[in-house]
Amino acid sequence: MAQVFDPTANLPLPPTKLLELLWNDNFEIARVDAAGGGTTGAKKLSLVFHENHFSVDVKWKAAPAGGEGWNNSPRREVGAYAVQELFLDPEDYPVPPVVARGISLDAYAAVDKDTAPNIPETRCVFGGMAAWLQNVAQPDPAFDPKRFSEDARYAFHFANLNLLAYLIAHRDARSNNFPMPTDPSTPRVFSIDNGIAFGGVLYNFFTWHFDAIRIGGLPKQSIDRLRRVSRQQLSKFGVLGELAADHAGVLRAVAPSPNCDPEVGTRVVPGRIQFGLTVSEIDAMATRLHDLLARIDAKELQLF
Repeated sequence: MAQVFDPTANLPLPPTKLLELLWNDNFEIARVDAAGGGTTGAKKLSLVFHENHFSVDVKWKAAPAGGEGWNNSPRREVGAYAVQELFLDPEDYPVPPVVARGISLDAYAAVDKDTAPNIPETRCVFGGMAAWLQNVAQPDPAFDPKRFSEDARYAFHFANLNLLAYLIAHRDARSNNFPMPTDPSTPRVFSIDNGIAFGGVLYNFFTWHFDAIRIGGLPKQSIDRLRRVSRQQLSKFGVLGELAADHAGVLRAVAPSPNCDPEVGTRVVPGRIQFGLTVSEIDAMATRLHDLLARIDAKELQLF
């Protein structure tokens, strides 16, 4: 793959192509920096994919032992990416490409040479890896009501962000979690930290979040797509991915097997990890979608 640099782009590749690269291709960690923004334990890694002749920056966060914590949950990050696919086209995704994968201990020495595996019977570190956005800045406040009423494209993107945040029960509404392009002609809005979602118990109780619809209207085309979503489609989020240790003990993405425990989000057995949403999280999302459509049909919420 020939790398073409666009000095104005927010991602180095279209989301679907970048996602495929991050899931399983081999890379070298060329540089490690602090991620900034108060993201405890997160690092900015510069990766070089030699086989593809491609380099990319990512945000990396090693998972706690067992595969997740209250504000460090690769499965929830991957879940947020998956939910937006229900009603948006890739060029409108607010969540950048994000995967859960293992990094071999040899490669991980660039980050921490004294680290140990966090999944039993592996020789790697498991965690969440998200594409690093380029040419973005942090708005303050996160939502601009005046611009929403005057700029139709901004209204479209922010309404879709709020719609996604509502569906996934996003509860981490700090401004630095919703960057925007520095190019004022591109009114996109991104969501880069979705670890507190899908009904997490712990979050900031002292501020409002976008887990409620807080804007003056929703895009009709997005709602039309959501009307076609069945409970069976939502059930597929029970398994968002599965990784198994290869001959070197490194977790690699494999074809998912049937859900081995619908009541648990991260399912770990020695040398293997399966992750997805729990049945209660899926039920809650289905209820939120049902209630949203009922409010729209009752004319409590407007469409544009």
